[in-house]
Amino acid sequence: MEAPTPTPELPEDIVPDILKWLPVKSLVRFRCVSKSWHSLITSSSFIHMHLHFNQSRSLIILARYCDTLLSIGPQQQHQPNFNITTTTAVDGFQKAVEIDSFLLVRNLPYYVKGHCDGLICVVVNDGRDGALVLWNPSIRQYKRLPLPRNFHSTREVFGLGFDSTIGDYKVVRAPSSYCQMKIKGYRPQVEVLTLGSNTWRKIPDEDTPPFCIEHFFQATNANGALYWLVAANDEPFRCEILRFDLANEKFKVVPSPPDTFRRNVSWLGTLEGSLCAIHTQRLSYVDVWTSKDDETWTKLITIPRMPGPEASVRHSDYVPLCFTSNGAVVIGIKLEGFATYHPIENKVSKLAVQGVEHWLQETVCAESLVSPYAADEPAAARQHQIRSAHTAPRSLWQLILGVGNYFSCSSGDPRQ
Repeated sequence: MEAPTPTPELPEDIVPDILKWLPVKSLVRFRCVSKSWHSLITSSSFIHMHLHFNQSRSLIILARYCDTLLSIGPQQQHQPNFNITTTTAVDGFQKAVEIDSFLLVRNLPYYVKGHCDGLICVVVNDGRDGALVLWNPSIRQYKRLPLPRNFHSTREVFGLGFDSTIGDYKVVRAPSSYCQMKIKGYRPQVEVLTLGSNTWRKIPDEDTPPFCIEHFFQATNANGALYWLVAANDEPFRCEILRFDLANEKFKVVPSPPDTFRRNVSWLGTLEGSLCAIHTQRLSYVDVWTSKDDETWTKLITIPRMPGPEASVRHSDYVPLCFTSNGAVVIGIKLEGFATYHPIENKVSKLAVQGVEHWLQETVCAESLVSPYAADEPAAARQHQIRSAHTAPRSLWQLILGVGNYFSCSSGDPRQ
């Protein structure tokens, strides 16, 4: 009887390079394989590497104010950079999935305020003091943050971004238009919470901008900064782009994209990590502009209006959300649903998504392993994880080939 063929062994330094291509859902289960696998997958070096190589893995999160959130994306399709099929394919309807791991928002008013690297900043009005939460839907973890003074729940304005100069995330509290109008004695000010310190600090009054921001606007994170649309002081019906630099913590106004018709900027967001803007939509097409330096704007794409009786020219109808793997753009259409635009065909097609009847906000966030608790770990523990990043066991072939019952453990504990 011949001896069984031994499982081929892999060099230890190859293991992280293979695992970095796997989806988060698989890696969360792989953490249970052994202590060394857990150490590798939860190390800051591996998390950063995985995030860098998986920027195209995106989730579309739909917030429904007093209802649970919905998710559209690779968590339920189990494939990178998900393909979406239009209504022309009878069996190609996409289904939105209810996120049942974030019950903090069930039956309560809430707003998504911003997102960065898979972390989402949510404010919940629980009828008491309220809650400010960082949440990663991919790994099903959330963390309550300390509340700033004179906290006004969902009417506040916040943003979330990563400061590469210190290697840490920052939550920024900015002046709120609603609070200025409705709350007696409200003083506009800016405060910053660095996750590593977990405390709020006020920036100098002279650095507070002469603008207030609508509380239902999400902060756009790009180019090392946070961006919001604000009403111009000299023209109340015009908007300007306000930028907050996450490193030097200074504000400035960014020039708007050029426009022959002098239309207003009605939307800010990102596509493939770049800052994007759209003018007020009063024409038969929508121009999407992009900038990487806050000075030069380039026309990224022109989207025609959907033909037929559903075509409209209402303010801020089209919101480009993300690209699919075949180069199409997924679009959210106010009060109507979703569509896809195929640049090669220059065609907009209606997109049917089962399980979506209404939503208030859409958020496109990366699928990542970034934990809201990462900053809580002592520096010595983080260094130990980094050193352990290349000490995974040599049983990777068994995992890839599906040999062995490695995946019976649950990821229910948010701190596992």
